[in-house]
Amino acid sequence: MLLKRILMSFLLLTTAWSVQAETTKFYDLAFPNLEGKEVSLYEYEGKVVLLNFWATWCPPCVREMPSMQRLQDKFADQPFEIVAINAGESADAIEAFLLGLDNELTFTILLDEKSRSFQEFRIPGLPMSYLISKDGELLETIMGGREWDDEKQVALVETALKS
Repeated sequence: MLLKRILMSFLLLTTAWSVQAETTKFYDLAFPNLEGKEVSLYEYEGKVVLLNFWATWCPPCVREMPSMQRLQDKFADQPFEIVAINAGESADAIEAFLLGLDNELTFTILLDEKSRSFQEFRIPGLPMSYLISKDGELLETIMGGREWDDEKQVALVETALKS
């Protein structure tokens, strides 16, 4: 029984440490934007962040972009930001992609030309999104494409904004 308690305590402590380490990792991210300015997630402290990993060659990523913009627009007057990190493509490739869209994207797009975030976070595929609290805590891990402005996703953001 004592051994079981010790083991459970150890597991709880290592899990808590792991979550803290993951939170720190998200804030440690810094990549250039399309203008070449280095942007750190520390700049978004105090805001709920939808961190999205995507690529122009990924059909579900491309399909979800308009709904991500609508979600950003819906919460424009609140402490909420969408940060989309492109995996492995150049600024020129992304600019060409953006020119072909029907609507302008106003949320932040960052460049991870060497895809180092994929190795660091062991991202299994695209699109991959993380909802991060105002305090930098990971609230949700969301794999695959979404309609970001549907009822369920809007409720996730609203709940995060209230906490």
